[in-house]
Amino acid sequence: MICDSAEEGFVSSWTAYHVLYRGGAGGTAPAASRAAFRALRPFVRSGEDFVLIQDLIADGTAVEDQAGFDRAWLRPGTPPRERFKELFYQARTNLLEKDRAAWLSLSSIYPHVRAALPRIFPGTPLYVLSTKKPQFVGEILTANGISIPRERVLYSHGEPKLATVETLRKSTGSEEAVFVEDQIDAIRGNTNPRIRVYLASWGYVQESWLLEDGIPVIGPDAFARLVENGGR
Repeated sequence: MICDSAEEGFVSSWTAYHVLYRGGAGGTAPAASRAAFRALRPFVRSGEDFVLIQDLIADGTAVEDQAGFDRAWLRPGTPPRERFKELFYQARTNLLEKDRAAWLSLSSIYPHVRAALPRIFPGTPLYVLSTKKPQFVGEILTANGISIPRERVLYSHGEPKLATVETLRKSTGSEEAVFVEDQIDAIRGNTNPRIRVYLASWGYVQESWLLEDGIPVIGPDAFARLVENGGR
């Protein structure tokens, strides 16, 4: 929900799957593959899922929902998650080291987020919790002139994000935490009265998610006000 990195995810996973995994030359990706990738992007929970999408596209396997996407890992012959995860981060690192500027150009911060973050209410502990490893998040933020201490950029190591947020809330001594997310499964079913959750209306969000009962939706303008007012 901070940046649109679908193109970076596509390029890195295309290289991971077609070059590192299948041993091909890579080449130019068909436009249809990009469109199919974006359609499945909302189901991604972690880095290895990007490579799974490439496998699904190559295999011609259709996926309609999150449950179907998760079951795709159980298909016969599908490599373990750790294998795809290793290849994805290897490809991402190689691309970054080969041409940093080109890699950064594949991830653009949403304009309203770029405008809001520097106006964070003084003294508010702002953290970034991402499925991206901190080194990659830090590169993108720095390149866009956004200064967030590296220790406040957190990586979700497969742990439910709500659990990470609660641990963070306790460690900072905060009475309440506000969590804005664009993956509905990360906030669905929240029963913690000390964590206020919002589903971002932008990013990799499916239209049906915005209509789900019990899930507060926040738009760009309200997000800016939330940041500027320190979550109040």
